[in-house]
Amino acid sequence: MEFEEKFRNILSEILENYKSLFLIELTFSVNNDVKVFLDGDNGVSLKDCASINSDIKKKLNQDEINYSVEIGSCGIGFPLKQMRQFKKNISRKVEITDFDDKKHIGFLVKVSNTSFEINWKERQPKKIGKGKVTVDLSKNFKYGECKKAQVILN
Repeated sequence: MEFEEKFRNILSEILENYKSLFLIELTFSVNNDVKVFLDGDNGVSLKDCASINSDIKKKLNQDEINYSVEIGSCGIGFPLKQMRQFKKNISRKVEITDFDDKKHIGFLVKVSNTSFEINWKERQPKKIGKGKVTVDLSKNFKYGECKKAQVILN
């Protein structure tokens, strides 16, 4: 079994013991330097990272294969990629970039298995008369319809 496949299987098995944590990104370099990025329904603690690292070392002998592992949390600046990340960020302000590079900024209000919805307020010209009026707008995105989704801190 190839190192990458073996590592993926071991990590998947280990994460089954951490029900609130989930894998966001896994990268391998040519030197078997592995980077694991996790997120969690309640965040990821340093203790979680250390425990998972320890579990990996117990199951994957470094005497057999020379490798290094770096385990970390995605953090707030990391783009949202999975439904569980969207769910935990409901009511937060997000910036969605679509495939036309148009940015949509609003509050994440609804998340389903296939899509999510953002709401925002916008000033638009009155239909009759001069001036502008504030209107509530919303847009629904399917998960594959956006290039990037990111939480905005204010």
